[in-house]
Amino acid sequence: MALQGVRKWAHRRMLCMRRYYHRLLMWRYRREGIDPNLVVFSCFQGRSYGDNPRAVSERLHERCPEAKIAWLLRGAAMERAGELLPDYAIAVRNNSREAFRMLATARVWVDNFTKYNILRHRRGMQFYIQTWHGDRAIKKICYDEARWAKKPYRIEEECDRVVTGSHFAEKMYRTAFRYKGKYIDAGCPRNDILVRNDPADIERVRAGLGVEPGVKLLLYAPTYRENETVIPKRAQMDLLKTLECLERKTGDRWLCLYRAHYKSRGIDLEAVRDRLIDVTQYEDMSELLLAADMVLTDYSSCAMDYILRDMPAVLYVADWAEYTATRGVYFDIHDTPFFLAEDQAGLEKVIEGMTEESIRRNCADLKAFYGYTETGHATDAVCDYIIERLGSDRSFPD
Repeated sequence: MALQGVRKWAHRRMLCMRRYYHRLLMWRYRREGIDPNLVVFSCFQGRSYGDNPRAVSERLHERCPEAKIAWLLRGAAMERAGELLPDYAIAVRNNSREAFRMLATARVWVDNFTKYNILRHRRGMQFYIQTWHGDRAIKKICYDEARWAKKPYRIEEECDRVVTGSHFAEKMYRTAFRYKGKYIDAGCPRNDILVRNDPADIERVRAGLGVEPGVKLLLYAPTYRENETVIPKRAQMDLLKTLECLERKTGDRWLCLYRAHYKSRGIDLEAVRDRLIDVTQYEDMSELLLAADMVLTDYSSCAMDYILRDMPAVLYVADWAEYTATRGVYFDIHDTPFFLAEDQAGLEKVIEGMTEESIRRNCADLKAFYGYTETGHATDAVCDYIIERLGSDRSFPD
């Protein structure tokens, strides 16, 4: 017990020192003033160059080449910065002195994840846009989640704008972020490509994955579990039998795209190795959703993005009781329009019962359930907000 107490004291002391150091740096760099053309992007706390921030970053450069674009990266993403980032973007190591200088002097911050509560931005002079990565969630997030409800203040309470693609998200952010501000309610930038559903884009992505014409793709993208011991054991179907069922149903050849959650320890896929393409390291999830002919997941919000294409997404929820015992959810999925399966036989029954009409109806019902507001022009809506604020040191009212 004594050793445990010492460790807790040391951990608290480390956190206090880190907060002091970060605040000192932010205070120091703020004396440099605002760079009116600097926009700092971060995705999953620097783990990726993707999601909503990537869509905004690339479109912003097209529309406003004079914007200075910096990306905060960490770990493998920082090591691969040369191949991930376009030439016009600056790579900055997350949590470094330079990262804090960028944050302290940037005109705009764009993120898709929670920022550290030690940060502050100068409202009216700096603008924080939150483009959360799970607009239509099943599992609870941030303040809505019991284990986080009593955690200290979150910087997301001070966002200048939150990007939304559904009425569900607007309500969720009010409680999950305790956000009381305004929305950019045009959809999620990463989903514009799904709303367009352009065949040329589909073929481009499939060719990049090395998929032959005529081959169908099942995207399997499970989320992680709070209790890590169940990750390799639970909510796993027989993927080989599932592919064979799809082939009997459609008469086409099927392969599986597998994308693991970054927090997951992974699963054993040896039995289907020759029928599988591991796309865990593929940066842009939206492109994978665009290439797929069906999505299979459990509690991931990727299913809610995918139905924008009016194509089938199935939730495999064999561990629903165990999952909800360790992670809060916003609703019982059994009371929703989702295609659900709780075992292999149930999954195959769902697949065999699908028709073009039932898929269209399912997607329409889910869009109504969440109150979709996706327009296909979300990226430009966010860029409009940013561009209006670039190039000047003057303050802007809310």
